[in-house]
Amino acid sequence: MKLREFFLVGLLGAGVAQVALAGGPAIKPALPSYLITNDDLPPKIATSGTFFTIASGGLLQNPNRVSLGGVGAGGGYFAFNRVSVLSNSTSACAFLSIGGSGEIGAVDIAAQQDIGNFSAASTDSGIDNGMGLVNNGTYLYAAFSTSNTIATFAILPGCGLQYMADISPIGKHKGNVKGMAVHGNLMVVTYGEGSIESFNISAGTPVSNGDLQNATGFNTDRYPNGVDITPDGHYAIFGDMSTSTTLEVSDISSGKLTKTVVYNVGTASNSTNAQLSPDGTLIYIPNTGNGKVTAAFFDQTTGKVTPGCVSSTLKGFDSNWTFLSSPVTELNTGTGSLLYVAEFGSISGIAMINVTSSGGKCTLTEAATSPVQAPNTTVLLSIGVYPPRGF
Repeated sequence: MKLREFFLVGLLGAGVAQVALAGGPAIKPALPSYLITNDDLPPKIATSGTFFTIASGGLLQNPNRVSLGGVGAGGGYFAFNRVSVLSNSTSACAFLSIGGSGEIGAVDIAAQQDIGNFSAASTDSGIDNGMGLVNNGTYLYAAFSTSNTIATFAILPGCGLQYMADISPIGKHKGNVKGMAVHGNLMVVTYGEGSIESFNISAGTPVSNGDLQNATGFNTDRYPNGVDITPDGHYAIFGDMSTSTTLEVSDISSGKLTKTVVYNVGTASNSTNAQLSPDGTLIYIPNTGNGKVTAAFFDQTTGKVTPGCVSSTLKGFDSNWTFLSSPVTELNTGTGSLLYVAEFGSISGIAMINVTSSGGKCTLTEAATSPVQAPNTTVLLSIGVYPPRGF
């Protein structure tokens, strides 16, 4: 679909148009911080994204619905990131997957307007379990659950996308992609049936590094789903689908996956998602089976993981909502201050969890004002923040 006509964006609070200085590029205006939901409304219902302003103390205010002109998938894989945020010197963009339509909505964050929806190949489809998104600042990657493909898009000035090509990766046990992470020229994926693989993305389109392998946890019914990569690109951290809180770590400093090391860090069940704090010292893990959140300590020098802390059961579990996913932090420095987690259910919302960490001890405590209802969806699985984490 063609990009809609570009428009001038007002400088927030300044009342003057953003213009390019003579002989220089346009300058991105200063923006508030936002929490962004992918409302992912099921087929036959026009879907949207919702932008909350993050106020003092991490409070979420003034939700603004942005129509995306397509239909979502109404749920799907927990480890799929359906919101991918880009921030550079000239652009502030939120890319939201539209699973039912097989498209990506590109939203200009300053204007909070969808500038256009972009498609990959006609055979790429994500209607069954949605579409996952990641970007490295130059390329955006979309994993389609139905066609079992990963499409590559070049990111254009002004938040536009240009489709390049797609690939059809498959796991050792015939699984399709459940989770993705990128860092520089490396992409790491999980297949949800116990196997993992990495790809070289230096030329844009992913090329396998030839390291498709079973994760160590596969031998004991622990299957990597979520994946994150450390700020320096040294380690890949996997969140396992398991009966306890289980993480696996692979040294990827060689540019390829190595055998994972398994760490059991708690008794709460299902650690499908795993997200590093901005400073890389904590790993946040929603335990969707128990309605809790766990934090584990991470040693960036050795790659070792040690137990940290676990929250109480979050408000409304098994009454208003049933699943947790997509941990993101208020700030992109330190431990992130406040932690946000998506709640999927008849009353979907965003949990807000206060984090403390000092002297090898931590606490996770749900805020008094938590949760904040997501007003435009009952199928919330993915959230993002602007400005995004720096890696």
